[in-house]
Formats: sequence, C-alpha cells, structure tokens
Amino acid sequence: MSTQSLVDTLKDALSAHAPFITGTCAIPADEFSLYYGHLKDAHHIDLSKATSAQLQDLADACQPATFGLNKQDVLDESYRKAGKMDTSNFSSKFDIEGSGIMDHVRDGLVPGQGDVRAELYKLNVYGKDSFFKAHKDTPRGADMFGSLVVFFPCEQTGGALLLRHEGKEWTFDSTETLSECADPSVGYVAFYSDVEHEVALVTSGHRVTLTYNLYYKSTVALQPSLAIRRLSAAEAGVEATCKAALLGLLDDSTILPQGGILGFGLHHEYSFDKSADLKGSDALIKRVCDQLSLNPKLVCVYEDALGEIGNAMLSHGFIHISRHHEIEDLGRELLAEGAITIRDPLAETSDANTYNFKRQEPQNVYWVTQPTENTSLSTSYIRYGNQASLSHYYAKVSLVVSVGPAKQRILHTPEYLPPTSIPLTNF
Repeated sequence: MSTQSLVDTLKDALSAHAPFITGTCAIPADEFSLYYGHLKDAHHIDLSKATSAQLQDLADACQPATFGLNKQDVLDESYRKAGKMDTSNFSSKFDIEGSGIMDHVRDGLVPGQGDVRAELYKLNVYGKDSFFKAHKDTPRGADMFGSLVVFFPCEQTGGALLLRHEGKEWTFDSTETLSECADPSVGYVAFYSDVEHEVALVTSGHRVTLTYNLYYKSTVALQPSLAIRRLSAAEAGVEATCKAALLGLLDDSTILPQGGILGFGLHHEYSFDKSADLKGSDALIKRVCDQLSLNPKLVCVYEDALGEIGNAMLSHGFIHISRHHEIEDLGRELLAEGAITIRDPLAETSDANTYNFKRQEPQNVYWVTQPTENTSLSTSYIRYGNQASLSHYYAKVSLVVSVGPAKQRILHTPEYLPPTSIPLTNF
C-alpha cells in the first residue's frame, strides 16, 4: 500500500469516530412519570401519553431558559427561547443507569477509558416557536466532557437537534425516530462539549427533554474491573485499522528515513487549565501509540514563530514570555526557554538551512494530520522595532511521537523532543 493510501486509511479511521452517540430505549411505563411543583401545588404527568393541555401546564411551570456565555448564565430570547426547570422543582422516575443508556455512552464516547457518570442538570420544554441557535456547551466542572439529552415521546413538529463538528452536520429528529418504536421509548443523544449544536424551530406541540452533564469518574474510586473498559466490537475494529495503518507508516522507509517526529493534529477542543483527558479520535490515536510503545506526548506547535512556511517550533507546555521587556527575536526567546525548531520536509517552501545558522539543526516532522486550531493557546508580548508594539504569538496543541530511523522506529528515549524540564503548566 502506498504512503498516501496508508495516511488516508488512518485519517478515515480517525474521522469515522463520530463525536456523538444516539439511539432509542424502551423503558418501563412508570419511568415516564414526572412530578413537579411544590406540596400545595404538585402535579403529575405521564410523558408517554401526555395531552396538549398537560404539556402546556408543564411549560407554564417552567422559567425562561438561559445559556452559558463567558462563564455566565445569560437570558436572551432572540438566541434561545425555551423553558427550563431546575432539578429542585421536579422529580423524574426515569433511571438513566438502569436504562442501559450509560453503557452506550461509555462504549461510544470513552471506549477503553475509565468510567463516567451522568448528573441530571435540567428539564427543558420547547413549545411552539421555541428554538436554540447554534452554540457549544459550557463545561460545568473540570471533569465534564459532554452532555446527554433524553427525549420523551411528546407530540411535536420541528425541534430537531442539529450537531456540527469539523465541517460535518448530523440531524436527530426525535419525533420521527420515536414513531418507529414498537414499545413506549425515549430517544437520546450524547455528545462532546466541543460539538456545536442547535435546536431547530418547534412549529407545533411540545419538545420535552432531560439534560444530563457527563463527567469522568475518578479512577481512584473505581473497581479494578472498571478502571479500563473493554472496547465494543465496532470500536475494536476501528482501533485495529488505525494500528495497522500506523504500523504501515512506520514500516515505510520514505517517511522520516533518518528518524524524527510523527505528529497528529487534535480533532477536539480542550481546556488545559483543567483536566485534559483526550476525547474521541484523539484518545484513539493516543491509545494506539501507547500500544506500540511510541510514548505519545502533547506539545505546543508555534507555526508562526519563525515566519517561515514549513519551519516551526515545538515545546512541552505553553511558553509564556515576559511582557516586561521588549523582544526582537521571538524564535530566540522560545529557544532560550527550551523549545526546539522543527521542519516539515514536505512543505514546498520549507528550507532546512533558513534557521540553522542562527539556532540549531531543526528536527524533521511528518504530520499525519496537520495541527489544528481546535485547541490553541496564545499570549501577547512587546515586540522591539523602530517603534515598540504589542504583538501576539500562538501555539496549536498537538499529539506527537518520536520515531527512530527506518527499521529502528521504536526509541527507548525521546531524543527528537525537547527536554521535559519545561513546567507542564497547561498539561
């Protein structure tokens, strides 16, 4: 198989890892029961056969729904028009763990990783003319990685959930999906926090959902059997495809024949001031690299530090340069803080000698998938010149491995990467 075919196979396997899971689940009749209100004004509704009047009463008992913006809850009905009820004001008999839905979440969103938990967050009711424009969820904690939405079989038109990620779009129409179920069922969608989603306009009826926040469980509290979950057959197949393609690339003597750095851009967003468990296809490629003893590492890639296409810089952790003095040569400053220069020999304008005489021999890098802006870091500094000015530099967080020369790929020491003495402030 050609080099490009191997790369394409690996890319296809990674992109096949959808950033969401969806399905339907038949549940016992009593789990459709919802109680809301206070003691003197308590109400009960059966969401499997609720009338329009009952659903309107539920909607009237809700408050206007807010959304997260800049770490604050904002009310703006031109952006989101819907009702919400806090968990203190209702009680549902629906058992998220007993339903089996969480097993699907674990297998689909965190395969081969630790366990997760779901925390009930809100009840939402979207009546006629309700909607929620495109947005991404605001994580409610350091270990939150996604959301789970459970749909009840209430009569409605419109209100489909649209998901978007990396240029792809998926639509989940709960009414259509649940109409195909023989037994009373709920529908559900779980997705990562960085997946953009939108609730289309509800044109009639009521859209009733429970939303759960998804969190990683601490591995300290887990039983040994739960610390690492077995992969589903489908996920195991994708993993095997990735591993075979990566092994094929390592066997290809035209790729980094003298050794160097193999790199993978991240497909998801992360906040590295919090926990940084990788998600989806990022977790998959890290897992495969670990299995091959390639010692994968998260690094910062400064593509513009040298002002040259094909030549960049790389460091463990994001390097913050002091703003208290003027900087004439950004590359020199980054090198002084422990960064290394890297060169993509496949870039048309890459010049191996451009920066050598100034600093150091650049390490060759082969990007299987290019660095992305999905997770990027930035800071400002005072740039020296005829007139001092405020400037900025950026880093794209990527996953990399050091590989030895052809036929000697597995290294016992990461000789092509910078030393790990740099403070791992951000990861």
